Amino acid sequence: MNKNRIIGISIIALIMGILLIIANLYIDYNLRKYSVYYARNMEHKEGTQPELAMVLDNLDLMRKPKKSNIDYRYDGRCIIYNFKYKVDNNVPRLSRTNWSDDTVYCFVDNKYSSYYFDRSFEIKDGFSRTDTTYREINVNTIDKGAVYHDLYKNFGFLVEANVNRKPLINMQKEFNKKYYKRFN
Repeated sequence: MNKNRIIGISIIALIMGILLIIANLYIDYNLRKYSVYYARNMEHKEGTQPELAMVLDNLDLMRKPKKSNIDYRYDGRCIIYNFKYKVDNNVPRLSRTNWSDDTVYCFVDNKYSSYYFDRSFEIKDGFSRTDTTYREINVNTIDKGAVYHDLYKNFGFLVEANVNRKPLINMQKEFNKKYYKRFN
């Protein structure tokens, strides 16, 4: 009788452990897959772009519309190219980068300028290229509205494709707990 009781308790504990692992994996999957939807519905300070940050952080789970001029690269960091707006062999691209702890994302436009963003997708640094050299752009002189407009012109289709994907189980509260400090 004791042996049967030990086996029964062991089986119940094993089943509960497996269910707990599956539940945690589903929560992580849900928060990543629907992150753009959650980011749009989360309060965030002005100047941050949580939707774009979530697209780049979770590109593997995002809906990516088939477009002829778009190319995705996943080789340790994700890069999205938009050949539609290519000028003089300079292709606009958006990437997640490992440049430093403070800059996590990079946008290179077709006018030989590059902008670096922090984890909340606020502009932190900029460079423009002349014929042979790069020069740093003073962050205070950058027209942030124009940069974000250009960013959305080139890559906003990814946000639009994912922002209306409503999850079956809404975990907005869990998303807010996890990301509120990052975007505020």
